[in-house]
Amino acid sequence: MRASSLRARPGSVDDAQPLLDRAEQADRNSPVSDQALLSAVQEQRELRVFTRVGDAEPLAVGIVGQGELDLVVDPPVRGNGVGTEALRILLDSPAAREPAPGGSTGPLAWAHGENPAATALLRGAGFEPVRSLYRMALDPARLPAGEIDPFAVELPSGFELRTFDATPNATGDAHPADAHAWVHVNSRAFASHPEQGRVSLEDFALMRAEPWFDPEDLFLVATADTNHTAGFTWVKTLRGEDGLVETELYVIGVDPDFAGTGLGKALLKVTLARMAHHTPKRITLYVDGDNTRAVGMYEGAGFTIDSRSTQWRGPQVSE
Repeated sequence: MRASSLRARPGSVDDAQPLLDRAEQADRNSPVSDQALLSAVQEQRELRVFTRVGDAEPLAVGIVGQGELDLVVDPPVRGNGVGTEALRILLDSPAAREPAPGGSTGPLAWAHGENPAATALLRGAGFEPVRSLYRMALDPARLPAGEIDPFAVELPSGFELRTFDATPNATGDAHPADAHAWVHVNSRAFASHPEQGRVSLEDFALMRAEPWFDPEDLFLVATADTNHTAGFTWVKTLRGEDGLVETELYVIGVDPDFAGTGLGKALLKVTLARMAHHTPKRITLYVDGDNTRAVGMYEGAGFTIDSRSTQWRGPQVSE
């Protein structure tokens, strides 16, 4: 196939989902980040579907904007120049000229998992590695035996645990009161994180609209005397058509004001107790490779590194 036969058209997440599902099944890694999909749904980033001229069958999907780009090539057509041409088209788009997080120039792109083809593609386009992300996994046999009540986990003195309250705000605000609390703590806990720290109330609402969301899987911990939210842990539970259950520690965070109190370790125990309730066959989490403190905490609980992903920064796109 000649690269010049590729064309890109605007698309939606629904258009892209079948191809994304095939890629995830083939690669055993999510092909794009949740933040990229959320931004595409909100039309903050452009989603492009790549096809041959005169053929509507999708060959690749790209998402670009906000200083980042994602590119997924359908597994059956890989190795035919589709990725190279699709990446060139994405880099030529005006959306690729938006500044990356932190105001730096040059678009950011992920190579999910240990992917030699993606690495070669990005290096060939002048990208350089700048960040690593680990997927860690836990043997389900390491979960607490029996059905442990998360509320039985001992917290540091002066804190209380509750699940997320999805009741609409009595003041007429479209968002539950706990949504404001979660977003506030999340932004403080991940202030230096380029994706997680930018999650807005609207982003959080879209995340809760996902079919897997269960408020009983989202725990908040607050001070007993002032009811000030100090941290949270969130379990993402997926149930396959084959009946197999997978749980992911979606995100865990502690307000910096309460760092060093032992809340992080206690919330991890709450997480594992809740996971045990689901009897999962697979348990995962994602953590930045340079976050040695978090990696060490997870390793202490029995997690091991399952795969490594790399974020790359491309050369500045000319006007």
